[in-house]
Amino acid sequence: MPVNTPFEKEKGFQFSRQHFNRLRSLAHEYSGIHVTDDKYEMYYARLAKRLRKLNLPNFTEYLQRVENDPIEFKEFINAITTNVTSFDREPYHFEYLKQQIKERNLESLSIWSAGCSSGEEPYSIIINLFNLAKEYQLPFSILGTDLDTDVLSKASNAIYPLKSIETYNKNTKRQFFLKGTGKNDGFCRIKSCYRDLVKYQQLNLIRNWRLNKTFDIIFCRNVMIYFENETKQKIIQKYADHLAPSGLLFLGHSESIGKDNTDFDNVGKTIYRKR
Repeated sequence: MPVNTPFEKEKGFQFSRQHFNRLRSLAHEYSGIHVTDDKYEMYYARLAKRLRKLNLPNFTEYLQRVENDPIEFKEFINAITTNVTSFDREPYHFEYLKQQIKERNLESLSIWSAGCSSGEEPYSIIINLFNLAKEYQLPFSILGTDLDTDVLSKASNAIYPLKSIETYNKNTKRQFFLKGTGKNDGFCRIKSCYRDLVKYQQLNLIRNWRLNKTFDIIFCRNVMIYFENETKQKIIQKYADHLAPSGLLFLGHSESIGKDNTDFDNVGKTIYRKR
């Protein structure tokens, strides 16, 4: 890739192959995210905004800032992290979980949404399970974690465009959401009694983390696709360590744990039960 491209000239900053390689190397060292060559323009587009905000003249100075300023390093990681999510994504997972609640004699339900992004996943879990759990007198709690502190803030605030919940019926909207008015017109917010069911915290999956509890359910959907296989297997092993006996692991629609894994049985479409 040449140092100067029409893309660079049009946007106003020189973004060399060396800049890109160093930045993606820093991201990989910290997060384990494997960044392919086709993310070059995405890196430029997102990070050029940081240069403008910081009034920096070039990517060489930005690199120096990222490498020496912990606050900017966090902003860098937040900027290049991809967060694509929606309410009720992969609904067959929720249907399977509802059936498990009906069939298993559970006393409580502890759920971890790993890679929770801006909160649509943990709130979708609540929307799907709350009434059934109440019927079965089943208390439950949710932990939401993500690498990106910006999306965790959005998840905690729980404010979303009305368009994002248009597939829900009126009763669901009335029970779980508040409709914005005035300056908040066109937006909605999860009601506080449901927001309080989720605890959010920042967590880097490739670091030496260990949570002080086990879970009945772990959702880690559309996260593994960003990791190389060795990293994936290490994370899956740690999930097994944090699951209660017969606990369930839900992965994304294009993800799997690998044929050689002996900790889980495949019990549904990207659904795995701990042995």
